[in-house]
This record gives sequence, C-alpha cells and structure tokens, in this order.
Amino acid sequence: MGRLDGKVALIVGGGADGPPNAGETLSIGNGRATAILCAREGAAVMVADRSETLAGETAAAIRAEGGRADSVAADVTREDDCRRACEAAVRAFGKLNLLVNNVGIAIGGRLLETTIEQFDTMSNVNVRGQFLMMKYAVPEMAKAGGGAIVNVSSLAAIRTGSGLPYETTKAALLGLTRSVAVTHARDKIRVNTILPGLINSSMVRRLVGDREERVAPRIPMRRQGTPWEIAKAIVFLLSDDASYITGTELIVDGGLSAR
Repeated sequence: MGRLDGKVALIVGGGADGPPNAGETLSIGNGRATAILCAREGAAVMVADRSETLAGETAAAIRAEGGRADSVAADVTREDDCRRACEAAVRAFGKLNLLVNNVGIAIGGRLLETTIEQFDTMSNVNVRGQFLMMKYAVPEMAKAGGGAIVNVSSLAAIRTGSGLPYETTKAALLGLTRSVAVTHARDKIRVNTILPGLINSSMVRRLVGDREERVAPRIPMRRQGTPWEIAKAIVFLLSDDASYITGTELIVDGGLSAR
C-alpha cells in the first residue's frame, strides 16, 4: 500500500525545463520528481505546468510506470488558469485532496538594481499564483473531506544572498501558508511550506550550469540535494505520516542553514 492511496494530487509546476542530469533519460526537477513520487505512492496525479508539453511528459512518465496521471496547461499569473487546473483534476479523477505549489522564478537583484516591473512580476508568480491556486483548490478539498497542501518556498526565505525580490516573495509564502493553515484546519486541510536549499535540479542546470564543485564545500553534507530528496519531503508532508503537522516550515538543505 502507498502512503497516498486513494488520493488525487494536483502538482503545479510539474514539468522540467532544463538539461537532464548525468544518467537521467528524463530531465528531473522538484515538481516532476514530486509528481512521479506521488503516483508511486498511490495518488492519481494532475500535472499542471505553463508548458503543456512539459506537463504532458511528466504525465506520460507516470503512466509508463502504471500510474494514473493527466496534464493541463496553467499559467499561475492567470486566475482562469488556476481555476481550470483545479477543475481539471476534479473532472479527471472525481475529487481533489492534495496540492503542491512548485512554481517560482528568480529575476532582479539588490534593492537599487531591481525594477518595479521585476518586483511586480516576481510577486505575481511567486505569491499571487500560490494564493490563486489555493483559493480554488481549498473548496474542492473541503468537499472531499480534507487534504493537504505544500507550498515550495526556499532557504532564501530566511537567508540573504539570492536577490531582494526572490527573498521577499519566498518569505511571503511562509505567512501565506500559516494563514491558510490556521483558517482551514477546521476543514481538515493541512498546509505547510518546504524550504529547499541548494538542489541539483534541471532548472538550476539550465540557469547556472553545473555548480556542484563550486557550492558543495559550503554545505555540511558536502553535496547538493536532489529533486528526489525534495519530493520525498513533500510526500511526507502530504501523507498521513504528517497528520498533526500544519502551518510550519520544513528545511531540506543538507545542514546549510545551520552553519
């Protein structure tokens, strides 16, 4: 039996848009790894991504393993897309129990280097998008008798060095999560945030290349994390193993923040 048997999960940002890691046949990022692992744990998975092609690749990989999955294109800056993604999950699988908000971008820099347009774009994608997805997912979860949400933030929410807009929006997710968790505990919906550290994901390789040798010495465990390690932490928070955990943050960073 899987830890998510009988559940329906909507994974937002479930594609992967960078080069595969060595030995991978399919490019793996945090969202794609989470979608695949949710399916392996028994959930039916709706994969949402701005790119319909990338979402479809994830769903196809799940079905190739014998899991249940479908895909939908969704841009989280568009309210109608957020609503349609939730509706697509319910239409395909009959209900919605689990939501993972894995969408985030990084533009801008320090205060005087960041334009107003960059700051607004970051806010729309990294905070407003998660707000909208929860706004439409929570009522469906309540109808289904409860569920769990995981919002993917970053170690940048509590540490500087990643640029003002990124740090600000990732920190805002912590407050957003806590508020929804407290308000909807009565609906048997748990809401938590995960804070990944330095992860060797497809997006990172696309943006900055192979950084393992450069960053590994900074990390107490002397290596970057993998998307699968983030996915395992997310699945734990989604599962009944975390049945008394809500409104909190889980740091997954190899000890980096403890240094």
